[in-house]
Amino acid sequence: MKFKKIFPITMMSWALILCSIFAINPFQIQAKGTPNGAPKSTPAIYSAILDDPAMPSDTVDAQLMKLSAQAWYMVDASTGRLLSSKNPDKRMYPASMTKMMTCILACESGRLSEIVTISSKAAATPYGNVKTGEQYVLRDLLYRVMLPSDNGAAAAVAEFLGGDIASFAVMMNEKAKALDMKNTNFVNPHGLPDNNHYTTAHDMMKLMKYCMKNKDFAEIVSNSSRSIYTVAGKEIQLRSTNRLFGRYDGCIGVKTGTTRAAGGCLASAVERNGVKIYLVIMKCEPARERTDESIVLFDKGFEMVRHFAQVLQDRENRRRHGGAVARPRNR
Repeated sequence: MKFKKIFPITMMSWALILCSIFAINPFQIQAKGTPNGAPKSTPAIYSAILDDPAMPSDTVDAQLMKLSAQAWYMVDASTGRLLSSKNPDKRMYPASMTKMMTCILACESGRLSEIVTISSKAAATPYGNVKTGEQYVLRDLLYRVMLPSDNGAAAAVAEFLGGDIASFAVMMNEKAKALDMKNTNFVNPHGLPDNNHYTTAHDMMKLMKYCMKNKDFAEIVSNSSRSIYTVAGKEIQLRSTNRLFGRYDGCIGVKTGTTRAAGGCLASAVERNGVKIYLVIMKCEPARERTDESIVLFDKGFEMVRHFAQVLQDRENRRRHGGAVARPRNR
């Protein structure tokens, strides 16, 4: 009898104890099996400067954690050093950053001086502004693709080079494979949303680094504005959608992207005093934040590059002076 009376009380006591434990530590179950015991929803942000124990890592983390971007990838283009990243291999929509692939395929086609006639299908592409029957030299049409991000112009380039959109997409994916873009698939030349049209910040960086080695591509994207002409002589004024031009010294490109599904995206390049930094940032919300958040990351990137340069200089000074840094003489 005593056992029957005690047993329910004992079981209830253990239940209360267990509930108390989980009330104190509500993330105990969710954190199990995740890196450093962090909840799975916490994004991994990497910053190269955090590898230096002399730097205030808590300050750096706090600054980067405030950004709305769901992914980014930033490198020192001169050395190849990864400076910072967040969710670099997460599959996402690239929006009009897709046009980097369209442009580089055109630049490498050997047909930049040939004439492209706009088809009715290309002219009907959403968010395009080309007209059926208009004719452009391919090089001029690429300015229209890359500066104002004209989807109809991108479709016309695809038809000109591939015969149709589907065939051009095959060309795009073959190039992506050659560039080791392992988490990328293209189905169109402009980036309008499609479930099978995706990439990652890391893959977009691979593409941008390759594209910027091409002098024709680099020249096109370096323009904040440009006048082009149709074959018939009509002048068209173009302006880049990249708002880093005019706001951040040294901007030399590259390509914006915006859709509701993709948010605000920006692949950009900045060069200052011989230092060149490339950045891909994806899904900023609201989309206009892509400019301000890119500026935050570029500021941090140049700070890191200066820091690493100073570290190398200090090491060289120690080597030259037998392990001690030379001190300036009093004068």
